[in-house]
Parts: sequence; structure tokens; C-alpha cells
Amino acid sequence: MNKVYYCLVLFIVLFVSFLGITYSFEYADTDNIVFELVGSSTEYVLIGTDYKEKGIKVLFNNRDVSDKVIISGNIDTTALGNYKVKYQYDNEYIYRNVMVIDNVAPKIELIGGEEVYLLLGGSYQESGYRVSDNYDDVSNIDISVTGNVNTSLEGEYYFTYTARDSSDNVGSVKRKIVVVKSVISTSGDTSGRVSASLSNVSLYSNTLIKNKFNDDGVYFYGYVKDNANNYKIKLINRDNKVNYTYNMGSDKKNYYGGNLNLSMVDNGVYDVYVIGKKEERLLNKLDVYSRIVRAKVGNKLVTFNYDNDNVSIIIEDFQYKYDFVIDPGHGGIDTGASNGIVNEKDINLMVSKYEKCRYESMNYRVYMIRYDDSYGEMIGSSSLDNLDRRALTTGYYGSVSRVTYSNHHNASLGSGEHGFEILVQGGMTRKQLNPEFAIYDKFKRFYRIDDNKIRMYSKDYDTHEILDKYSGKVYSNKNYYSVLRIPYELFNVKNVIYEPIYMTNANDFNWYYAGKNWVKVSEIKIREYVNAIGGTYNSDNSMCI
Repeated sequence: MNKVYYCLVLFIVLFVSFLGITYSFEYADTDNIVFELVGSSTEYVLIGTDYKEKGIKVLFNNRDVSDKVIISGNIDTTALGNYKVKYQYDNEYIYRNVMVIDNVAPKIELIGGEEVYLLLGGSYQESGYRVSDNYDDVSNIDISVTGNVNTSLEGEYYFTYTARDSSDNVGSVKRKIVVVKSVISTSGDTSGRVSASLSNVSLYSNTLIKNKFNDDGVYFYGYVKDNANNYKIKLINRDNKVNYTYNMGSDKKNYYGGNLNLSMVDNGVYDVYVIGKKEERLLNKLDVYSRIVRAKVGNKLVTFNYDNDNVSIIIEDFQYKYDFVIDPGHGGIDTGASNGIVNEKDINLMVSKYEKCRYESMNYRVYMIRYDDSYGEMIGSSSLDNLDRRALTTGYYGSVSRVTYSNHHNASLGSGEHGFEILVQGGMTRKQLNPEFAIYDKFKRFYRIDDNKIRMYSKDYDTHEILDKYSGKVYSNKNYYSVLRIPYELFNVKNVIYEPIYMTNANDFNWYYAGKNWVKVSEIKIREYVNAIGGTYNSDNSMCI
């Protein structure tokens, strides 16, 4: 009995003790402070942005005391680093890590076009780049340029420009270099070629006598040996054989003429046929100065080829590859004018480089015909006159540019001659010359000289008669200067020659050159042309002086 009693007492004591231990454990747990971060224990903040505190939830004995927590810590979001935020209640605290990071790649922008076309055998001139970063100074950015171009071999080449900042972020951009053959005949042989007199057209079964770009295509006037009642021109696509046929008018026996609307023709390469009594490949026996080459037609780029005098046409979507094409006159052994102090070729290049820099500082694409003391890139056979080759090159690149012009400086046997001249194509209307008239008017106010010392004119190719464009006199004959005439007639390109001073006038030369007024003269041009293409002019020229 006693044993049973003692066992029962012992059991009761042990049971009560167990309950006491359990109760004591639960009481201690509710007496703890529990921290619960809102968000993660490590937050990442982009350099230069604000740090936004997400807060914390704190329980004391299961009671929310979050509003009594002391939050401290200095987060400098202008400097990269690892920072801590402290959360404290009573004598207990925890931390949150805050990492200020830079994960933005440097921005690298190309100066000049992302796609550059070079003629086979030409030279490549690197236009450069600009680099910026959201944190690092440019001096702390590792920049590399890789790639090469072989201008003696047709094909596509690439340069890769890479910028890596101190946080190992990488930005890159590519420039595509396309080396192509000239589409202009390289033969300087003009024997047996058709002249405007039509004296030798009967030597051929057919040939074009005139070809000219117009607003929506081309105008053809040609001769066919076999007389027919009517004539047609047919375009046949080399790949899919789709064809387009155009009816031609006839003004006399064996001759036809008419317009070919090419603005709606599908892209492709087309062989061209003339149809009289029979269908045969259309020939063009004109010399290199009379064969149209390429031009913008509607929203198409139309390019003519003449393999063995057979006419073929390349039609593709048009896009401007350049905003400005600048031709620095003369170069190499061709010094241009001189006043015993400086040669014209050197001033032309100096002004052109400045204007190129200014346009590119406003993010426009620029192509210059020459970049150094050479005659620059020239299309066509070396048997052709250098001035004519320069004109062909200017037209070729100008056909895919919004604005094209040539920089020159005048000279005269009379040292008292002064003023400026602007030379334009004779066939241009007042509307087509709006930017040039605006430049003329601003030049006039800036120079402050008599009207008879300033000119905007064209010159007759045959008589050398000077025709004043400012007076509104209509000019319909050939232009005198090849760098005006060839781009206009073969490429439908408006090129303008600027002669802002007579170098042989000592007073004017000192004012312009030594006094650096040439910069202000260039700025007048730059402002008007930027406005003409719908851009926004920026007067800051500090990076180009």
C-alpha cells in the first residue's frame, strides 16, 4: 500500500514538473524579439538613383512594435560600394546590406555612318566615335576597335567598337564597310561613240542617243536600225523573269522616245531590251560623260550598268547613306589658286574638315571626297581628266546624300577683285535653290559689300556667258563646270560650288583667313543646311576649333 502511495506521489511530482518545464519554455519564446525584414536581406541600388527604404516588421512578445524601431545608416548612392542599414529595438538589432552598383554599359556612338561604301581601290578613313557612361569618366573606360578592310577586294567588312567601364559593363557597336566596284565605265576610249550630232548612230543596230533622269524614272531617246511602226522598251528581271513593258513614241523614222516610270518597279536587276521589228538588248554607245549612272527615283535607288554597252538597271529601296557630302576642291599636285602664302587646296581642306566636324557634332553623317593632301577618291579611268573623275565621284556619293557641295576659294589677276561667288547648276529653279538663296542673303549681310561684288550664277558650257541666278534668269543649256554639270546630268544631284573669297586680295584674305572669319562664313552655311534638312542647329563649335 505504501509502495503504491509513494509511486503515485512520484508520478504526480514528475508530471507537474514536466508541465512546469513546458510552460517555462513557451514563456521564454514569447519574451523574444523577432525581426522580419520587408524585402531581401541584400538590396541592390543603381548608382545615381535613390535608395528606397522598404522597412521592417518587429514583434516583441507577439506584439507589433515596428513603429518603435530605430533605423540608421548612411547610403551614398553617388559612390559604388557595400553599405548597411541598422534596425534596432531595445538592445537587439539586425542589418540589411545595400549594394550600390553600376550595371549600365557605356554608350558608344559612331561618328559618321554605320554603313560606309568604298570604291574598289579607294582608301578608308576612320570617322571615329564618342563614348559616354552613366558613372565612369571617359578616361577610365577601356576602348578597343577591332576589324580591318581590304579596299582591293570587293566585299563586306566590319569594325567593332567596344567600351568597358570599371564595373566590367560592356557596350559595343559595329560599322559595316562595303567595298564595291564602280558602276561607271572605266574605259576612257570614246572612239566610235555617239555624239549629240547623231552622225554615227546608223553604225549600230540600236543605241540610245539621250538618257536623262526625271522625277519618276528616266527618259530614253534612241535609234533602231530596223524601222517599225511602234517601239517598246522592256525590262526583264534576271531572277524571276518578271517584266515591264513601256510604249515609246516616234517622232521620225527609226527613232523613238519616251519616259520609263521606275518608281513602282519591284526591286531587282533588270536587263533592258528595245522592241521594234524584233527584240534585242538595248545598247548605250554614248561616252562616259553622257551615260546616266544612278539617282533617287521616288523611293527607289536606280543604278545603270553598261557591260559591253548592254544596258541593265539595278532597282533597290532608297535610303540616305549620308546627310552631307563635302568636296574639298583640288588636292595633291593640283594646288588650285595661290597667293604666295597658302594654296587653295589647303584652305579648302581646312574649311571642309571643320564643317565635317560641325555636322558630326550634331550627329549627322558626312562623307568627304578627300581627307588629306591628295586628289582623293576618284571614279573612272585614269585616262579621264582629274576634274571629271572628281565630278563623277561627287555625283556617285551625292546621289545618296541629302546635301552636296564643293568648297573652293577664288583668285584673280587683279589684286583688287573681291567678294564671294556661289556657282550652281543652270537647270535649278528658285525653289530648288532655296537654301543657297538663304545662304547668299546671309553672306551679303555678313560681308557688307556692294551687290556687284557678289554673285550666284551658272556659266554656259559653250559660250562661257555668265548667267545671274539671283535675278531669276532661266538657264537651260549645259553647265560649264564639270563638278556641277556631271553630278546633275548623270546622277540628278544638285552640287554647289562655294567661292567665299578672293585669296589674291590681301585685305580680304587677312580678314577671312588670319582673322578667322572663315569660321563664321562656314557657320552660315552649316546653319542653313541643317535647317534645310529639318534638323536642329547647335552653335557650340568648341570641339571643332
